[in-house]
Amino acid sequence: MLDGKRCAECGRLAVGTGACPFCGSEGGTVERLSGRARLLSWTVIRIAPARYAAEAPYAVGIVELEEGARLTARLGGDPERLAVGQSLAVTTVDPLRGPIFA
Repeated sequence: MLDGKRCAECGRLAVGTGACPFCGSEGGTVERLSGRARLLSWTVIRIAPARYAAEAPYAVGIVELEEGARLTARLGGDPERLAVGQSLAVTTVDPLRGPIFA
């Protein structure tokens, strides 16, 4: 459900399959990621941009995948019940919002 790419140049893992965000290299190997993560930090969006206004309040956080890569992602569920270190998993990958964790 969630793919990453291990860079052929620097060896780092990033979510997605484009150029390496660390060194810019195009080469690498696509890896299927577990989708399991832990929550590092988050913010609650209470006043959202117009296209997401009906969804507020919602949370966006920094998660660290089991494989070590970090990404910013939308968080599902009640934003008032989040905690640092909380276990999360990808529930869906939305074409507009990217991976959503809960």
